[in-house]
Amino acid sequence: MINTIAEFAKAQGCKNAYEFWKVTGLSQPTTYRLYNDPSAYPSKETQEAICKAFNAQPGEFLRYVPDDNEDE
Repeated sequence: MINTIAEFAKAQGCKNAYEFWKVTGLSQPTTYRLYNDPSAYPSKETQEAICKAFNAQPGEFLRYVPDDNEDE
């Protein structure tokens, strides 16, 4: 699972992590970690805050990516 938060935020009109932070009200370290690291997985509470701030669903900023070793 990866997050597509940077892409999602830009589509919502947030030009950078700072603007995303201001809109969501999340902690600054959490916001910047999620925005800059697609492998960072948001907690349930963080997902809820993002969904409320943008009237969105988690599938809009999370994407399933199978492991390369999954078939073995």
